[in-house]
Amino acid sequence: MTPKNQLIVICMSVVGFAACNNQPAATAEANKPAEAAKPADAAKADSKMCFMKAEKKDTTTVSLTIDGDEVTGEMVWNPYQKDGATGKLSGKKNAVGELELVYDYMIEGSNQSETKVMKIENDELLIKKGELVDAKNDGHMTFKDVTKAKFSEKLSKTACK
Repeated sequence: MTPKNQLIVICMSVVGFAACNNQPAATAEANKPAEAAKPADAAKADSKMCFMKAEKKDTTTVSLTIDGDEVTGEMVWNPYQKDGATGKLSGKKNAVGELELVYDYMIEGSNQSETKVMKIENDELLIKKGELVDAKNDGHMTFKDVTKAKFSEKLSKTACK
């Protein structure tokens, strides 16, 4: 056999071997190990959490959806026989797991907003409380000194409705 013929035989052998081992995509997919079936929106469903605090006849409820570091939700403060506040939460989850949020809400017919810092620990939502000021006189309340604020309000995890 001439060197040229040897090269042709080797090339054809390589091509034939590759063709025998190259499965079509559908067959390759069928041979993959079965994975647990998960709905496409399961991650989003797992990230929705609800919390509630009831003290005497006053209630506070918070629902949160966390998608990566994006946080959205709703907060309702409903004091007994008084005007309450209902509004939207939006913000980010920071590197230490705290939720840095803006609470845009309606109270006594006025739109207002304030900074909220929350964290989730042991099936509880902890909300940081501290002195708030409207430093820019724009209707947005922020912590006067966030380092002096404390996680002092606790809401218990509850089923979302």
